Amino acid sequence: MEALALPQVGLPPELLEKVLISGDLAPLSPQQRMDYYLATCRSLGLNPLTKPFEFLSLDGKLVLYARRDCTDQLRAMRGVRVTRIERERVEQILVVTAYGQDASGRSDVSIGAIPLVKEQG
Repeated sequence: MEALALPQVGLPPELLEKVLISGDLAPLSPQQRMDYYLATCRSLGLNPLTKPFEFLSLDGKLVLYARRDCTDQLRAMRGVRVTRIERERVEQILVVTAYGQDASGRSDVSIGAIPLVKEQG
């Protein structure tokens, strides 16, 4: 089995370890975040000029969030097509189920949910 090669990010090993384990990009400087962003795009074969990711604060962590351009590029590169989408409202939550199939015929299902109203806080 071939070892996975990590993309060259240019971060000190202790900082890279912290980022990879915690998933939090907040400790990085703006230049380090840009290097990480570009290395991620390079590792996936994505065009960074189309802004496939954006930085979002989720659950108290600064993370790379894959935008639609990211998923569109990945689907095109890997021959994946969405075969069906179902939307369902469960109380104040929108649940979306997407069914997909790749060029080899392998199928998969993914479910996402988002609250329809913002929490008061």
